[in-house]
Amino acid sequence: MAERMSDIRWKALFEAEPDAVLIMAGDGALRELNPAGLILFEAERTEEVVGRALTEFLAPPHREAFQSYVERVRGGHKGSLELEMTGLKGSARRVMVWAALLDKKPGRGASLLVGARDVTEQRELEADLLESRKMAAVGQLAASFAHDFNNLLNGLMGSLWLVATKLGADHPAAPLVATAGKAGRKAAEVVRQLLAIGRKSKGELYPVALQPIAEEVVRRLRRRLDPRIEVTLEADPGLWTVQSHPGLIRTILLNLCTNARDAMPQGGRLTVQLRNVKREDLGECVRLSVSDTGVGMDAELSRRIFEPFFTTKEERRGVGLGMTVVQSLVNRLAGAITVESEPGRGSRLVIDVPRMVAKDAPVEPLPAEPPVHAAPSGNGQAILVVDDEEILRVVARAALEQAGYVVLEAEDGPSALEVFRRERARIAAVLLDVNMPGQSGEEIFQDLRALDPNVPVIFSSGSISEMKGVLLTGRGAKAFLHKPYSARELTDTLRQVLQPQPNR
Repeated sequence: MAERMSDIRWKALFEAEPDAVLIMAGDGALRELNPAGLILFEAERTEEVVGRALTEFLAPPHREAFQSYVERVRGGHKGSLELEMTGLKGSARRVMVWAALLDKKPGRGASLLVGARDVTEQRELEADLLESRKMAAVGQLAASFAHDFNNLLNGLMGSLWLVATKLGADHPAAPLVATAGKAGRKAAEVVRQLLAIGRKSKGELYPVALQPIAEEVVRRLRRRLDPRIEVTLEADPGLWTVQSHPGLIRTILLNLCTNARDAMPQGGRLTVQLRNVKREDLGECVRLSVSDTGVGMDAELSRRIFEPFFTTKEERRGVGLGMTVVQSLVNRLAGAITVESEPGRGSRLVIDVPRMVAKDAPVEPLPAEPPVHAAPSGNGQAILVVDDEEILRVVARAALEQAGYVVLEAEDGPSALEVFRRERARIAAVLLDVNMPGQSGEEIFQDLRALDPNVPVIFSSGSISEMKGVLLTGRGAKAFLHKPYSARELTDTLRQVLQPQPNR
């Protein structure tokens, strides 16, 4: 009776087990498999698989490794092995296998109980995350390189332009100067391509609905996460679209949800929310938030989670780039990310992505392009040039003075504010670098506007996207110059900014 009950229990477990369970004879042939095994082998009937050697289904490079593993198990070894196999219908799968002896006496001909778990999707997720982390690291390197190299290019090309204007078109050296300028423009394009690698890991941006992507990710999480973690999705009806790429949103969600999972080793609740919101700084946005009921973070950890290679996970469980990836991609979408967390009370990460405006929607018109051969129009007006690179200040000074302006210089925020307070009455405009040590250009801009809300500011940078430049102009700046810019682009932009505005 006990034996019969044992058989009944064994059969119930064998049939219900979600992983594939196989009985392999001493000669390597399959003798029995459960329903999950049929799915793994893409078979409809056990007869299609039983009697065949398991190695027939393995990728050739993995067959010898499996045979060696089997011999070790028959010798008493305990462990697992990852392999690649192909089902009857030709689908390739990554499987994690483990085995145990069925016979009391170990030996060469002993039968084995083999378990096999399909880890294909898990490996694909890991590959996606690894790729996104690599792209984020490349993007950071490219941005750092672009900032320094673009400054050098700006100084080089500005100097060449000024030399060309002094030599004149008939000078024997003029063609050489023109060739050097052409090479500089090509170098600038190379830098922009490097930045593109970091800013977009896959494809161009286009209208994207977030809800279908979130639903797909949540379905995958429910299948793969610890069953003690409850995963829910809440979404507003009529969500707006954003300008993105499904791969970017998917990567953001996977990184956030992976961190949420790691914060709940004993289980908990993971909630993904999608909302339509309005922000003063970004306007209409779609808000994506991921909340967990895990261990939470104090204020210091919350501040540091976006630092490259910073991680709160134990060694070998993370490299500290996941949140750097998220921040990089959010910046790519011209969005914003915030962290809300307390120790013992879980965490909530909120991402706001601007709503996509239809292509036929009215946009703010750009100032009219001045004539290509317009003469210098400065009339002794003072321009404050704020840049930490001396070479750029020298070139800007030469170009602006040649155009008839007076130039004041500052190398950082404090000196810029000091000059502005002293010379405010005669400063007509400010040329302001975005990326500087200490105070950023955006912070200096706010301080300048506190002193004079109407101060005309032209931002310049070589390491932010054109989209971010447009956002800066939308926040009160008059124009944005992408480095490296020519002396003519600088003077033309300044002329546009200082044009008298018609009465409204």
